[in-house]
Amino acid sequence: MRRCLLPALLLLACNPAAAPADTDSSATTSAGSRTSDTSDVSATGEPTATDEPMSTGEPGSETGPADSSGGEAQDTHDTDVSPVEFQCQPGMAPSDPFIDCVESFLPEGAVFGQDRFPEVVYGPPVAGSPNMGSLDVLSLGCGGAITLYFDAPAIVDGPGPDFIVFENAIPAGTGTFAEPARVLVSDDGLVWHAFPCDPVADDTLTGCAGVSVVHAGDMTDPTDPALAGGDAFDLAMLGLSTVRYVRLLDVGVAYYGDRMWCGGGGGGFDLDAIAVVHGA
Repeated sequence: MRRCLLPALLLLACNPAAAPADTDSSATTSAGSRTSDTSDVSATGEPTATDEPMSTGEPGSETGPADSSGGEAQDTHDTDVSPVEFQCQPGMAPSDPFIDCVESFLPEGAVFGQDRFPEVVYGPPVAGSPNMGSLDVLSLGCGGAITLYFDAPAIVDGPGPDFIVFENAIPAGTGTFAEPARVLVSDDGLVWHAFPCDPVADDTLTGCAGVSVVHAGDMTDPTDPALAGGDAFDLAMLGLSTVRYVRLLDVGVAYYGDRMWCGGGGGGFDLDAIAVVHGA
């Protein structure tokens, strides 16, 4: 679906009476534990990161149209390959195939879901009602970032996809209204490997997260790539055998070319959950 049609769809789907549009939530939040291009990139560089893939929307009361000025702006963290500070440690969470700890959270103007942080991103995805996305999400804001830690099981390479990222993309025509993010992974938290994601040149957002509708719910196994929906990733594409960290970097401004959908408190990529398909 062409980007020029998406704003009209969002106006029908979103409620502008969400969280304050101008709230500054750019402060870093770290170590939320559950107990209380295929290029290798290090802290010195990463693949070129211009923002701009397909589908950015928010359901229900999560957000409304943001800055309608459409002013051009650069995302803040979309090339972040900095090492982690090791806030998350082994043994901090029970063993299950989902996120174990939030290593860091760098929101950019978004506040939706922070009242339930970090628990809102733990556990399985919560599918929304038909034709709507889930509200059980944490908004990153345009250019925001979040780094997640997986203790046991770690994500390992197996046949086919190895983990699934769940956002709240909404069905729109023959596609979705998505808020894309670049996906980076790391085994040691020091050296990062980015899945190919070109939000500027690729309208299909191949290799980006936040594109596909979530089907997983009470009756669907969220670790089954054939049934769960969401966006699946295969470590074999990067030549990796094991990772413990996943970093999501919002690239919505690059995809849309402006900041029209960045406000309302729920702008940017909205994380529901990440499920480990192959773990050890």
